[in-house]
Amino acid sequence: MERNFDMKSITVHTSRPDLISFSDWKVERVSRGVFAFSGIYTLNVTVNAGDSNQIEVLTYRSDNGVRDFRLLPFIVERQHVYDYMNGFYKFYVMNSIKSCSTMPVFKGRFKPPMEKRSYVLDKCQVNLDDFPQVPDGFYRAAILGYGDAVWAVNFTGQLSVMW
Repeated sequence: MERNFDMKSITVHTSRPDLISFSDWKVERVSRGVFAFSGIYTLNVTVNAGDSNQIEVLTYRSDNGVRDFRLLPFIVERQHVYDYMNGFYKFYVMNSIKSCSTMPVFKGRFKPPMEKRSYVLDKCQVNLDDFPQVPDGFYRAAILGYGDAVWAVNFTGQLSVMW
């Protein structure tokens, strides 16, 4: 069984581009039938332990990808950025972006602080090896940030399973 996730769209938003900004976020074709995402995430504030910066992740599924996206139980409850880094990011996200980005890669626990800088993601693809088995369909993941700025990154793609 082979699972493929074809990225369809990506949208970004920030309430405070002076603190957290997104530029050049897009889905691009890597090869025939293979799509990836790219973009730059600029953090103009240092994230420290115990501050107000939090993240939550919501996932949705649709049979047709047009409407009727329904919330799934695969969520990451609102938590401090460092808890997210040591949990969901480490176990599900890091493996997909470690070779295509300048986002943190670590063993053990993430070592604060998350410093002011730009993080580049270049033609990253979703690695499904670490994710649970789910049925074919269209999926949306909303990564929502709160604290110094309110921000969001929304990924939409189509999962297909080949037997």
